[in-house]
Amino acid sequence: MAGVAALGAASVLSVRTALAAVTGGREVLSLNKGWRFHEGDIAMPKPMTHEDSYMNAKAGKTWGAAAPEYDDARWQAVRLPHDFVVAQPITRDADISQGYRPRGIVWYRNTLVFDEADRGKHIEIQFDGIGTLASIWFNGTLIAHNWSGYNSIYLDVTPFVQYGAKQANSLVVRADADAMQGWWYEGGGIYRNAWVIKRNATHVISDGVFAHPVKSAAGWDIPIEVTLNSIAKTDQTVKVTSELWDGDKRIASADTTATVAPLRRAVVTLKLSHASPRLWSDETPELYRVTTKVTQRDTVLDAVTTTC
Repeated sequence: MAGVAALGAASVLSVRTALAAVTGGREVLSLNKGWRFHEGDIAMPKPMTHEDSYMNAKAGKTWGAAAPEYDDARWQAVRLPHDFVVAQPITRDADISQGYRPRGIVWYRNTLVFDEADRGKHIEIQFDGIGTLASIWFNGTLIAHNWSGYNSIYLDVTPFVQYGAKQANSLVVRADADAMQGWWYEGGGIYRNAWVIKRNATHVISDGVFAHPVKSAAGWDIPIEVTLNSIAKTDQTVKVTSELWDGDKRIASADTTATVAPLRRAVVTLKLSHASPRLWSDETPELYRVTTKVTQRDTVLDAVTTTC
């Protein structure tokens, strides 16, 4: 799949789901390859001159291992998911709940290339989990701190991406696993998968479809809430369609139109109904699917499937 490559990796990033081919909407690419890993902290150099102090206050300029130009050639090549703690020796000095394995601070670096064809798309990087306290830089700009090893991290890097085959994009993660949040073995580092999500300019945000069945006099209603986002330069009017599916059988459908202003979000509401659904239980864990499509002049801009 062309579009995003990890420099120095054996191959172009693989596709997690053939969603782009099916809907013409979004691409979901694995970001598990191409990583360099350094065990132990690397102190940030302190700015000493007036020029360094000035640049230190500006976005896109950082120092040390977070800098795009930092030489990581001697770092260890790793592939995600990567739990660095499990590779540590067992020692009496380490916490019993963490398996007697030392923890600590580590660094990860990766380099990405985006095609010119990606310009104008919404680019998001997702981490399914980083243990435990994380700081993340993209092209020298500190774009996120995250203080839990148990939540996903969604990063809109669209404003920072450099496009073209010769333009390298630097992604850096500092993970502090000295912080512990459980009384069990937790691991540390980028211990879950990572992804690059490429969407059209007008799209559904991550986790942007909420389907919540409610009992009614006639059966069950399913209010649908869809959050749209647009990075287009002008107002975008789109059609939003949600469908309820039981296997290969479509049960209900609803649609509406919405206009999304530039660099704004819009929340769209629809309602589906089912007279007598099979309810979920321990013995019969029934789940229905809700598919949501965003179209514009018969072109599918985005599509999302969730369960209810």
